Amino acid sequence: MVKEYKYYLFDIDRTLWAFDLNAKNAIFYLIDEFNLAEKIGVHDKELFFKRYEDINKVLWQRYERGEITKERLRSERFQETFLIFCIENGKQVNFGENAQEQQKNISAFSERFGEAYLERMIYETALEPNAREVLETLKARGCRIAVISNGFKEVQYRKMRNSGIIGYIDAFFISEEVGIHKPCPIIFKRALEALCGADEYANREKRPEIKSQALMVGDDFTNDIEGAQIFGIDQFYYNPYHKPCDGGPTYESDNLIDLIS
Repeated sequence: MVKEYKYYLFDIDRTLWAFDLNAKNAIFYLIDEFNLAEKIGVHDKELFFKRYEDINKVLWQRYERGEITKERLRSERFQETFLIFCIENGKQVNFGENAQEQQKNISAFSERFGEAYLERMIYETALEPNAREVLETLKARGCRIAVISNGFKEVQYRKMRNSGIIGYIDAFFISEEVGIHKPCPIIFKRALEALCGADEYANREKRPEIKSQALMVGDDFTNDIEGAQIFGIDQFYYNPYHKPCDGGPTYESDNLIDLIS
């Protein structure tokens, strides 16, 4: 049983917005749009998406650690997928007459594909099961809601707007805008300050009570749950795939509806 809180901090991707489903739909669309079947022999869209997911996960972890730039992440995740997919299928990459020209052209092609992917993503609007109902109920109860995301600023707002949930959100903290990535506790602090008021939070006597009224909801154990634990607020680990975890979140569930039931 999840107690009622006054302040809710939500992750966006894979917590409210159905990132995996939306990403798959966007990439399947672009495989046809860019004619990848002819270009690099993509006849199995599921396999291509699986290769992309594996590469993207590693590069995202490096980006969040500050090891690579956003631009490099956005370009290399598709460039590496294209090259690996070609090798696995024994397909000759036809991007130029020599190695130097091929490298230059495939880099440019990957950048175009990456830009098209981000643009397409904002038109994919699937939400995680019960996400809208949860937000509606919390707002009806008078709760204050913030989102905290490590995603790209140019797409996160548009994704929330197009999927119809932006109106439920009182404060937005996109790591790229504030210069801080989860799991750094400072981004949680700023989000809570925005919800309760900076002056209120600055009162040391009131701060423990304010924190006791706050809950972080997210699917990423390291970024969302451990980050909230370090900051000192309760956590709701949204775990629809039942991933094993250590460290004991305050709550764990495979269904967001448990936040309001």
